[in-house]
Amino acid sequence: MAQYEHLPIYKTTYDLLIELMHVTKDFPREFKYSIGEKIQINIVELLVEIYKANSARDKKIFIEALLEKVQFLNLFLRIAFDLKLIPINRYSSFIEKTSSIAKQANGWLQSISTK
Repeated sequence: MAQYEHLPIYKTTYDLLIELMHVTKDFPREFKYSIGEKIQINIVELLVEIYKANSARDKKIFIEALLEKVQFLNLFLRIAFDLKLIPINRYSSFIEKTSSIAKQANGWLQSISTK
C-alpha cells in the first residue's frame, strides 16, 4: 500500500479539513446540513482522491477529479462567505489553502505527464 500521509498535498488538505469541521459546526441550523455538510463531504472526498492518486498506476484521472473537487469546494466556500457564515479572515485563509492544494495537484499532474 502506498504511503500518502507524508505528501504535502495530503497534509494541507487534512489541515483544511480540521479547520473547516470546526467552522461548519457553528453554522446556523438552516445552513449546517446543506452548505456545511457539502463542504465537509467535499473535503473528505479530496482526501480520498489524494489517496487514490497516490496508490494508482494511472494517477491522471484521480488528480483531475481532485482538481474538480477543489473548484467545487471554492464554490461552496464562496457561498458560505456570501451568506456571512464565514468571516473574511477565515475565508481568505481557506482560499489560500485550496489554492495551494490546486497548485500542488497541478504540479503532480505535470510531473506524471513528463514521465
